[in-house]
Amino acid sequence: MKRGFTIIELLVVLAIIALMASMAIVFFSPTAAKSRDARREEDIKAIHGALNLYINQNSLYPICPSEAVIDGNSDCLSSALLGAEAIKSMPVGPKFTGAGTCGGENSFVYCYQSSNGVSYTIRYYLETDTVSGKIKGWQIVNP
Repeated sequence: MKRGFTIIELLVVLAIIALMASMAIVFFSPTAAKSRDARREEDIKAIHGALNLYINQNSLYPICPSEAVIDGNSDCLSSALLGAEAIKSMPVGPKFTGAGTCGGENSFVYCYQSSNGVSYTIRYYLETDTVSGKIKGWQIVNP
């Protein structure tokens, strides 16, 4: 007599594992979104702090006439802040893939614009309503 598992037994075990995995994904997904939103808030605070250092050194904010996605390297804001050593590394969104548009639905990018260097606008997208005082969707930060 041979010993082993039947195909039916293996399929039942695989079905149970798949069910448990899907339940775990559903259970932990909101936690991951909350965590990403918390990171976005911290990133924006870091950028805001770097902009405060920059204006103290240069008397104006970096001038970027059209709203641009912050890519962490070559965009207008990143180049200015990294060049002035106002920040060590430029944060990008936790779901940033190298692409995205400012204002797009579910576009997880940070965007910056300052047409005159006197004021600026930073925009970013929150996935949840868990940040105190803010709702899901695009947020706007000014000095």
